[in-house]
Amino acid sequence: MLLQTLTAEKTRRSTENRLAYYKPYPKQLEFHSAGASHRERLLMAGNQIGKTLAGGFEAAMHATGRYPDWWEGRRFDRPTNGWACGVSGEVVRDTVQRVLVGRSGSIGAGAIPKDAIGELVTARGIADLLDTIKVRHVSGETSIIGLKTYLSGREKFQGETLDWIWFDEECPMDIYTEALTRTNIGGGPVWMTFTPLLGMSDVVRRFLQEKSPDRTVVGMTIEEALHYSAEERQKIIDSYPPHERECRTKGIPVLGSGRIFPSKKQRLPASIAIFRVTGLGLAAWILATIILSLRSSLYGTATPMLFM
Repeated sequence: MLLQTLTAEKTRRSTENRLAYYKPYPKQLEFHSAGASHRERLLMAGNQIGKTLAGGFEAAMHATGRYPDWWEGRRFDRPTNGWACGVSGEVVRDTVQRVLVGRSGSIGAGAIPKDAIGELVTARGIADLLDTIKVRHVSGETSIIGLKTYLSGREKFQGETLDWIWFDEECPMDIYTEALTRTNIGGGPVWMTFTPLLGMSDVVRRFLQEKSPDRTVVGMTIEEALHYSAEERQKIIDSYPPHERECRTKGIPVLGSGRIFPSKKQRLPASIAIFRVTGLGLAAWILATIILSLRSSLYGTATPMLFM
């Protein structure tokens, strides 16, 4: 009976205080730590690798003030006002909100400890969607997390002054820059977590091509997600169509109907990479060169091949 009681208590604590048990993988830790020196960060990773989890736990730390001993990222010594953002109300509810506070019916099973959840303000129009999460900070005061959607448009991102912003999934550039403006006072952190299914978008180009000491990108592949066995990883990789594999498992941007893949038959210098191009011409070569540069910097060299 005593053993069962102790086991139940351990389970309760690990469920209702997941923040205390969060141990990031090396790439997640690199991403968190980069916040100490970079205002803008992107964790560009494959699907189901842990990018949303990392983004949510960082939001929980800033809201509660409960930073673990290993934390080397940006730190606030006061309550914060922040936004957690996603594509639509349904998507925010099922991803961002779930990671932060748990599923409906299991509130307190997310990154924010149950005893730190103050008031949950319901949004209108979508079942179980929250508008605002009020969080008890270690100071005794209250932090505010607002949940925002890209579908609401850029105008809904105006006006507020914030300490931090988390974008889960890629947003349009106009929303990104509008939201970034909300953190200008104090230079608060803005971080993004997504799989680059939109290809070389304006947001991706900002992080990969527009170099700034204030901006950084961390890549994370399925091989760096330690919750999968080697057999499970291979099954996942094989489950995707060839033209999506690098994006969904390695976080490499896709390019519409023409994808860029590394050649398995040979490795050639980038200067003599060979393409079979139909219709895209020089534009395809430029985009391929960009992807090669990304692969070289994040995952090692490979020869790009463009298939149409």
